[in-house]
Amino acid sequence: MSLVAILLIFVGLNIDTFIALLFLLRNYNYRLPIIGFGVATLILWIFGVILGKGLAFLFPDWITGFMGIVLIFIALFEQDDEKKTTNNGFFSLLLFCLSLGGDNLAVYIPWVVNLSWSQIIYVGVIFEICSVLLILLGKQFVLIKPVAYLLEKYGNFGSKIVYVLAGLYIIWNSHLINHLIRIFN
Repeated sequence: MSLVAILLIFVGLNIDTFIALLFLLRNYNYRLPIIGFGVATLILWIFGVILGKGLAFLFPDWITGFMGIVLIFIALFEQDDEKKTTNNGFFSLLLFCLSLGGDNLAVYIPWVVNLSWSQIIYVGVIFEICSVLLILLGKQFVLIKPVAYLLEKYGNFGSKIVYVLAGLYIIWNSHLINHLIRIFN
């Protein structure tokens, strides 16, 4: 699995969380957001692995293609996130990050089906490193007003494009279309 592909997946899935965190990072030192977002990322990844491997064990591969449809549906029909606020506690920040990252499961579940356990650990480590870097980068972005403005204005659109492309990839990779064509022929 390519490091560049993993990085693009992480950025694409977490741009909405990054933008939302831009509004909160000025209220925190570095440590609490790094720990909160890192723990949320780890929880979501582990949950995605458990569900993905469980589905692969119970159902044929083409079933995971429906998760691609769910991902496209989320991208096209989900309401834009409002600027969410939270208090300064760790659990509030953790729940905030989990709520924004829940849609990541639509990618994680079908993705992990074909990954080996060593690849799953590799991706998890990369995601944790990226979580730290995202917070450090976000703290710097808060200081640059034009960049923060552009991310706020166009970041949601960019996320939607990544979600649709990831959904199409999941549908294609699962051979869902071929299976449905065979059913209807």
